[in-house]
Amino acid sequence: MTFRRNILTEDLNDTMKIASSVYVFREKGEPIMIARAGTKVDNRLVDLLMRYQIRWVEALTYAPPSELLDSLIPKATPRPIPPPEKLRGHIDTQAKSILGSKLRKEVISNISKLFSALGKPGEIVNLTTAYQAITGFETALNQVLIAVTQDETGLIHIHDLKSYDEYTYHHSLSVALLSIATGQELGLYGKELQNLGRCALLHDIGKQSIPLSIINKSTKLSDEEFAIIKNHPVKGAESLKEKAIGNQELWNGVMFHHEKYNGSGYPKGLSKDGIPLFARIIAVCDVYDAITSYRSYRKPMTPTEAYELVCSEAENAFEFKIVQAFSKRLILYPPGTIIELSDGRTAVVVENKNMLRPVVKLWGTTQLIDLAGMRQLSLSIKRVVNPKEMEKSGSNANKRSLK
Repeated sequence: MTFRRNILTEDLNDTMKIASSVYVFREKGEPIMIARAGTKVDNRLVDLLMRYQIRWVEALTYAPPSELLDSLIPKATPRPIPPPEKLRGHIDTQAKSILGSKLRKEVISNISKLFSALGKPGEIVNLTTAYQAITGFETALNQVLIAVTQDETGLIHIHDLKSYDEYTYHHSLSVALLSIATGQELGLYGKELQNLGRCALLHDIGKQSIPLSIINKSTKLSDEEFAIIKNHPVKGAESLKEKAIGNQELWNGVMFHHEKYNGSGYPKGLSKDGIPLFARIIAVCDVYDAITSYRSYRKPMTPTEAYELVCSEAENAFEFKIVQAFSKRLILYPPGTIIELSDGRTAVVVENKNMLRPVVKLWGTTQLIDLAGMRQLSLSIKRVVNPKEMEKSGSNANKRSLK
């Protein structure tokens, strides 16, 4: 069984190991692993975790603790696992997304047009083009709001956030989806939710001023290059102000979305409630989407790794209640998700009662594996697989690792 444990109050015993690797942020926002999955929970590990101000870990144990503490992980509604005869052959339908492909393309197109129309700070703008772009952008924003809010129990998952042919503007849409859902969970509605969505869609508009050579650099950034990156929130707010788009609430959300709850962020080093609410919400969603996305300098984290990293930063980089609301609207592996296991085999998720370790069916077989079962704890999810890979690999997918 997997339980969320408070390492300060829980009695340690020989049956406890951490379920997944633990990460922290270092100087330039890079995630660094400080403890590997399967490490025994002993005093030495506790000291290490405390050094990084981590109070919570996922622990595996042979016996449940005497008293379970409140968890960030939401309880999914149990669904019966279909019998093997109903699972014969491939399950080749991708998990249903909250946005259809047509709407996604339309929204992305409108985000792209607005970014291009506004240009960089100081550039002269064609007012007619800008007006048309803003009109299209507002239409797209309202469509996203309707899609997310029409079902208050609707969960956001990896297929809502990722296009496997990703390009510049998908990140803005992904952050908006997560931010709107999180804001709704926090009790925002109507105009507040619309303003939050607008802010999330525009949060990275300042990156228009950053040379592509820096954004796409595959090696470590120099101090000068990192300083340019860190200035994009300021540039974004300046660009919107200069063109009289939005209001102070919007500009502040864009300006401060890289501030951290403990005061270690940028550009102003704000902390706690000194950080505007929209910026606090967007900060969580921005990091989750960024670390689950492909970048020129690193591979993406799995949804599990990213989720645990975000949780580990509650009350450090992020506000706890926002991480809690975020987690309630997030589903990591919806049924239909194709994954690669740590032993190289490919499987499809058929049931996700356990958020981090679902029940899967090996690709092309009727064999079910409960990743939360005691005999399967050595297995982990290596990555989410692009369905297009399965079309190419066919029935040999489980005879080798997908490259």
